[in-house]
Amino acid sequence: MAVLLSSDQLLFIIAHARNTYPEECCGFLIGSNSDHIIVRRVLATRNTAQPSRLRRYSIEPQELIRADEEARRTSLELLGIYHSHPDAPVAPSKIDLEYAWPKFTYLVLSLQGGEPYDVGAWSLNRSGTGFEPDELEVF
Repeated sequence: MAVLLSSDQLLFIIAHARNTYPEECCGFLIGSNSDHIIVRRVLATRNTAQPSRLRRYSIEPQELIRADEEARRTSLELLGIYHSHPDAPVAPSKIDLEYAWPKFTYLVLSLQGGEPYDVGAWSLNRSGTGFEPDELEVF
């Protein structure tokens, strides 16, 4: 599936990732889903992973509910989550797979030395045993 993201939205995610480096950042992808996923809004949230935010992220349930309510209020959908991989490859990790939800898009930004290196999008495969890459189009 193709994921469409504006260059301004990508710049917002990059700024968020730089601001939290060397820890992972995280946030929500809000938009519409028809023949392809169109991100209309990105919404930053706080990474509450314990004991360390260096190699994982966690989002409080009330933040997830707030993002879903915000999406619905604007006649959009909560499409997925973005997060960063500081000094790590862009591919989703085993921890990412362990906590992934079906039907969500996962956008990952790899940073090397605090600077953007690569970006990609993934969805769980039908069996839930791995990720399939999504085509990411930045416009």
